[in-house]
Order: sequence, then C-alpha cells, then structure tokens
Amino acid sequence: MFLFAAPSFAQQDGVTLNYRDAELRSFIEDVAIETRKTFIIDPQVTGKVNLISTEPISGDLLFETLLSVLKVNGMSVVPTSSGAYKITKSDLALGDGGPVNKNATGDALVTRVFAIKYTDPMTISAAIKPYVARSGSSFARSGLPMVVVTDHADNMIRISQIIASLDVDQTVIRTLNLLHTSPTEMAEVADQLTVQSGFDGASASLLQTIVVKGSNSLILKGMPEVVDQYMPILADIDRNNANRGDMRMVRLKYAKTDKMLPVLQQLIDAIEYEQGEGGTRNGNNEIMIAEHAGTNSLVINASPEIQQRLAEIITQLDVPQDQVLVEAIVVEVSENASKQLGLQYILAGGDSSNIPFTVANYSNSAPNILAATGAIVVDDGEGSSGTSASDILKAAAVDSFLGLDGFSVGAAGRTSNGGVFGVILNALASDTDSNILSTPSVMALDNESATFLSGQEIPITTGEVLGSANSNPFRTIERKNVGIQLEIKPQINDGNEIRLDIRQEVSSISGPVSSLSTELVTKKREIQTTVRVGDGEVVVLGGLIEQNERISVDKVPLLGDIPFLGRAFRSEGKTRENTNLMIFLRPTIVRNKNEMARVTNRKFDYMRQRQILSGSELSVDDIMNNVVTTKPITNE
Repeated sequence: MFLFAAPSFAQQDGVTLNYRDAELRSFIEDVAIETRKTFIIDPQVTGKVNLISTEPISGDLLFETLLSVLKVNGMSVVPTSSGAYKITKSDLALGDGGPVNKNATGDALVTRVFAIKYTDPMTISAAIKPYVARSGSSFARSGLPMVVVTDHADNMIRISQIIASLDVDQTVIRTLNLLHTSPTEMAEVADQLTVQSGFDGASASLLQTIVVKGSNSLILKGMPEVVDQYMPILADIDRNNANRGDMRMVRLKYAKTDKMLPVLQQLIDAIEYEQGEGGTRNGNNEIMIAEHAGTNSLVINASPEIQQRLAEIITQLDVPQDQVLVEAIVVEVSENASKQLGLQYILAGGDSSNIPFTVANYSNSAPNILAATGAIVVDDGEGSSGTSASDILKAAAVDSFLGLDGFSVGAAGRTSNGGVFGVILNALASDTDSNILSTPSVMALDNESATFLSGQEIPITTGEVLGSANSNPFRTIERKNVGIQLEIKPQINDGNEIRLDIRQEVSSISGPVSSLSTELVTKKREIQTTVRVGDGEVVVLGGLIEQNERISVDKVPLLGDIPFLGRAFRSEGKTRENTNLMIFLRPTIVRNKNEMARVTNRKFDYMRQRQILSGSELSVDDIMNNVVTTKPITNE
C-alpha cells in the first residue's frame, strides 16, 4: 500500500510512505514512477517491505531509501551504461560491475582501488576482511602494491580510514660508521644475517642496506626492532676486524694482477707520503703489495685501515670489461685497359742484288720479325744436331711467337734474285676488371688492443756479402707480412659511443723489380686514424681513387713523324689503370653472454649457408660436434 501526504504527486512536495508486508516488486514499481528511473529486476528478486515515514520524502531520498530496503533484503543496485539500474542479489552484483573510485554515498555498491605504499598488501587485506560486508569482497596479491575492495559506499568510508591508519611508514634509518671494514663487505654480511634469521627471502623489505663509500659508512633501513637487533652485531664485527693480521689476500675476479699492481703502487706511494711527518716517507708505516699470477691474487701487507682502503679500490676497479666486435669491409675495384698497334718489316737483297738492307723492329711488339726472318733465310740442311745456327734461329722465332698478344698478320718470302722481304702487323686491345672484397673482423676487450692478419710472409733481402773471391757468399733476409692487417683498440664511452684507434693495411705483391732481378715490389695501402662511432653504426675510414695512364711510342726517326704514312714506321702502346679502394667499418658492443651468442650465431649461420650453397660434404656442424663441443650452436 502506497500512501501520499497530499493528493498531488509533485516530486518537490515529496511523499509519505507506509508499507506493511508489501511485495518488494510493488515497492520498486512505485519508486520507479515517483523518481522516473528505469529498473531492470532480476527474476530472483523477492521479499517483503515494511516501511513507515512520518514526513514527506523527496525523489533523491526516495532512491536512497530504495537502496536501503534492497540491502535489507540482500539485494543491490548496479548501474548500466544505458542509464538504467539493474537489481539483483548482492553476491551476483559483485561481478556485474559498478562505479570504481566514485564518491558515492549511502548503500550503493562501489569498488575502490587502494594504493599501498609502505605495508604488505596481503597484510592489509587480511586486516580489513572482518570489516567488509558479507556481500562485499577484498582482493590483494603479493608483489602488487594495491588492494581492491568492493562494498557499500557508507562502509567504504570506514574501510578507507582503516587502510590509511595501517599503511604508514614505520621504518627507521640508522647510520653505522665503519672503522675496520669495507661498507660493501659489511652490506653482504648484513644481507646474509637477515636471510639466516628466517625472514624467508623478504630481507630486502625488512632490512635495506645502502653503501656510502665516501664516508666509509653503511645506512640501515627497516623496522625499529629489526634495526636494533642487527646494528650491534654489525658494529661488533667491525670492532673485531681491528684485530686481524697485517696480511690479506684479495683474489681478483676480472682484472689481471699485472695491470692492477701499478695502479695500487701509486696509491701506496701517496698514502705513505701522507702518513710521513713533514711530507716525508715514514718507514714504520711501510706498505707492501705483491701479486700471485697463478691464482690472480694480490697480497697486501699493511695495517687493517690501509687494507680496507686498498680493498675498496680493488673492488671498484675489478669489474668485468665489455667487448667490442669490429667488422671491416675492404673493397677494391680495379680496371686495366691496354691498346697496341705496330707495323714491323724487313727488306734485304741477295748476293747479286742492289737492294739495301732495311728493317723496322720494336721492343714492345711480338713476334720478333728478325727472329722469324732468320729462321727462314738460314738453312743448314738436313741432319743438323740441334745446335746449328738454323736451329737456334727457329727456336728464337718460336719464343717470340709465345709472347704474342692480340691479333697479328704478316707475310714473308724471297725475291727471284735471292732477296728477302717480310712484314707483320700487330694489334692488341685488352680490358681487365677486378673486384677484391675482404671482410676481416676481430673481437677485443674494452681498452685492449687486438690484431688481425691474413696474408703471407715474403722474404726481403736486407744485405748481401760475396766474400773474397766469392768464397763465402751469404745473404740476409727479413720476413715481411703481406695481406690484410687490422689493428684496433676500442674505448667505450658514455651513450654507447665507441672511440677506435685503428690501423688498417692492405698490401700485395706487385711483381719483380725487373726481368733481371729477383727482388719483389709490394703494393701497400694503409690507414691509421682515430674515430668516434656509435654502437652498430657503419663508418667509412677513407678511400683511394687512383688513375694511371701510360703511353709508349717506338718509331723510326723522322719517318715516324710523317702524317698518316708515319704509322708504318712506328709502334704505339697505351695503358690505363683505374683503382678505387674503400674501407668501411662497423663496431658492435658485446656486454653479456646473450649478446655474444647472438653475434656468434650470426657468423655461424653465415658459414652454414655458404656450405649449403657450395654443396660441401663436410658440415661445419659436424666439426663443431666432433671437435669443439657436444652440441651444435643454435640461436636462442
């Protein structure tokens, strides 16, 4: 039964409610008419309403009254995206959504996310659980600094106050000044003591240690009872270290003793100078340090305070060095072109002929016309022993034909009165292109030199002594490297920039000095520079574009200068050589084993693909399995 205080249904006047054992659905319908809101009622919504009001209730308070009536009956209202309200059981309303972190009031069902700053979220979730309504819920997960709570808006206010009172920073910070122990060493001891005391791996949150190397102190942060428990223990350990011996061995992890020792010796000289009176050395406080290369260790003989200072310096210097893979590409493109054109002739009369002897023969032309003519004219008859003049001339003619390049045409014969004539035309045009590509690569530690060489060692004569009457001749030689040489020294700077000291050499054998000498001429191209390049970037070191052109002319004086006809009395040769040499370089920083495996696998896969393309029966994987390791290298 729905009773009104006045016959008017105006919302601004309000309504007076009087319900006795009325159906819940009927009450929802009346509120919908009065508030002009749309309700979606779940079929499971049932119940009775007993509600009495002595004063008129406006539309907004009427909706809040509906929420309270539904809460009493175990129901909740969930707003939808369309603006309507869905009425269902409270345990089902948790998963149907609702406003999140909204400033709702009354009995509206809301969800709020609380950010936890100082306390364990699991602890807070367990603490507020008794205060969350049966129709609400709370959620927390270890490692996630937040708690999610779903409850009625009025109850959410109390829960937020409880969480605010629990989530406060109760830790304290204490400073422990160390006299005889390194703060780094003491921090390791504090961490081990915390784990051993049964905190189950949560030592980082219960007792945090911060190393202050400048003041040789250790900052402890944690709960007051935890800090008070361990601080006296750590102070006692520091006092006991004052009684340790004057000798201490420090084993290096990454650095080498032969490189660490000179640095420490300079520090020792400075410390002894400071401890001396009036700026002089004090023999009573002499510090000694020695190395043991077998175990890569340093032995320090000094007071505990000096041992501590030196050990701290060693710890800061003994760090793993990054590596740099330097890949170079040497490209040389060469083009050679040569042209020759020459005319040789011979004319001679017989014994009774008046024809004079005349010949045109050039050194840059083959075959030799004199050798060919001599083989025709001289004839010793049959049965010669092979050492006659005829045989020698024939052999010389054949040798001159072996040096023939290009195209030759000629004619020769005898005249009726015994004269001899011959003519040879020789023409040559040749082009030679070459493309030499070398890809040397080398891996080096940061600030360490590395060298790569691929080539030959050739002998170079440096001295020669014949002796008296050539009785005891001897020659001294020096071996010289010829090929591709790459020398680098990388330095990794801030921002993954690499400073490279580079020396790149490309050398080869050009040939002998002359046909009469066995001495060799070598070609050498070298670049020595220092560059800055980013990690993985390609930089060009330099290049050489060289062009040589050589023209040789052999001619008969005066006759060879006659226009047009002079070509019959001269031989011309022209050679042009173009060389283009470029050197590219790419450094890559390798910081850990994963990056090392990545660059190694890239090179390994390249060799594997090359073997597959070439059809090689010998697999690099088989070699790796049988010789290097028990399993092949695979990409991670």
